[in-house]
Amino acid sequence: MASMEIYEKRIVRETKRRRKGRREWKIEIPNDVMEEIVMKLPVRSIARFEAVSKHWESMIKTRDFWARHMAHQKKNKDPKLMFVSFGYKQIHFEQRDLETTCLEESPCFEIEEVKGPLEISECCDGLVCFYCLTQAVTVVNTATETALSPLPLANFQRLHKEHPDPDLLDRYVMVDMMDEDDGDAPLPFISFTMFGFGKDKVTGRYKIVWLYNIYPATLNKKKKTRCEVFDLEEWRWRFVTTRPLDHHQILSNQRPPCANGLLYWLTGDEQGYPSTQTKLIVFDIHTEMFHITSTPPFISPDASSDKIGLCNLDGRLCISELKGDCKQEFWWRVEECDKWERIFSVDLNSTSSWFGGITSQPLTPLAISRDNNKVVLSLTHQKNLVDFDLDPDSTVYHLYYSGYYGLAVPYFPSLVLVHGTF
Repeated sequence: MASMEIYEKRIVRETKRRRKGRREWKIEIPNDVMEEIVMKLPVRSIARFEAVSKHWESMIKTRDFWARHMAHQKKNKDPKLMFVSFGYKQIHFEQRDLETTCLEESPCFEIEEVKGPLEISECCDGLVCFYCLTQAVTVVNTATETALSPLPLANFQRLHKEHPDPDLLDRYVMVDMMDEDDGDAPLPFISFTMFGFGKDKVTGRYKIVWLYNIYPATLNKKKKTRCEVFDLEEWRWRFVTTRPLDHHQILSNQRPPCANGLLYWLTGDEQGYPSTQTKLIVFDIHTEMFHITSTPPFISPDASSDKIGLCNLDGRLCISELKGDCKQEFWWRVEECDKWERIFSVDLNSTSSWFGGITSQPLTPLAISRDNNKVVLSLTHQKNLVDFDLDPDSTVYHLYYSGYYGLAVPYFPSLVLVHGTF
């Protein structure tokens, strides 16, 4: 028995020694390593780390951390697709996985009652803007479910709010007023102007650029456009010169894409309708200067601007032309060597069954999935989305998504903070 008691005491002493050793043994992970680990987490997970300590909170709220988190996503992940739909007093944002279309998040924002069509901007670092002709712009981060206070009205908006012009009734009201016998007669006004939203690639500032045609065009035979810029850090609208655009007007109802710090528009005729003398309008968000350039050489010299498509595809400017044989070729800009690269072509005869039989309007590619090597295609005012296999030898199209939505935009969940909420 004595030997057993000695043995048990020895076991107890050894156990205490080991426990003490474990308490004294600590793993020290350097802060920079922890930052790299946290940076790869989803936005909602990262937000929880703000409660760990003041150090973590201050680090996560820095612009440098936001930028590194966004750069990691764009390099290593497919974007999400954000489906936007408008209710009477609400805007719904449905975030879906690009590969599976599974619903992941569905935030909803309350809005004031508005008269006229609501528009949504292109997405920039997870931020989107919604607005209408006479209502203030609101900038939203759907991942963090926060929003800036409504922006002050642009001069362009105040003009229409304070001095409504019956010739500039919104397009939906005007369509209802038209006689059915008029058929598809063009509306005698520029129905709506959409602004560009992007980031200064030098300073990192986010800016709204509202370029619009002067109406009526006869007011000034030389100066055809005006431009207002809103810097989210300056918090005011200001005019910038459009002198390089003298004698040029923009094609109405186009949403200008932003790629590599530049915004792009197509030109139209004096009333904002399609023209066969199409040029590219380019705006440098950093220098806030415009210039006019010809369309790339693969675009037909006399191509009508309503047959040319512009968009941001996977971070690059993508341009396409719908030819007379219903074939549409897509090219994108390779900034590293300042060249254009053909990426794929589409036969609209093969996609028209999903798009109401339409073969006369160019399709818009929304996003490319690296996982399954497919591109998702959309058509304005059509509810279906189609995907296309990017294999050069494939001509296979599939119905990718069908359902009600107002707009679909590629989207990377963002940590960018906006102060103030609904």
